[in-house]
Amino acid sequence: MLLGVFFSGCLEEEKVGLSYHAYNHTDKSIVSIVINGEGGILGAIDHGEGGGVCCVVLPKKWRPGLMATIKWQEDDIPIFNPDGTRKIIDGIPASNESPWKERTVEVPKYGLEMGLFFIHFFPHDEVKVLVNTYGATSSRHPLPHPSGIKREP
Repeated sequence: MLLGVFFSGCLEEEKVGLSYHAYNHTDKSIVSIVINGEGGILGAIDHGEGGGVCCVVLPKKWRPGLMATIKWQEDDIPIFNPDGTRKIIDGIPASNESPWKERTVEVPKYGLEMGLFFIHFFPHDEVKVLVNTYGATSSRHPLPHPSGIKREP
């Protein structure tokens, strides 16, 4: 019995917490992001970014089949009157809460120097993630910056 407990402890993978950073390549602002059930406070403006929030927990050593579940919510949906003007209720523009969206995506291979967990949101609810030490303004980041700014070498 004791031997079984010893071996099961040895088989647990070492995990680390990483800050995460989001890049939004869409026309809609993202107001909340949840990764593997954690988070919810980071947003990213349309064609922009948001970041520096802790933490995403990942295995210290990458393994094949590693997945991440990303949930996000876009900015509220405005309500309009039949004549096309914005509906106002009690002096406030009326809107409906956007539904939560969710994708489970593969985490590409990363090395021992992990850096940050990056999430890229693309049109048509496409999501890509990666672990990298370089942000999207660097040419060493494999995905573009949403604003299209010139990248550092």
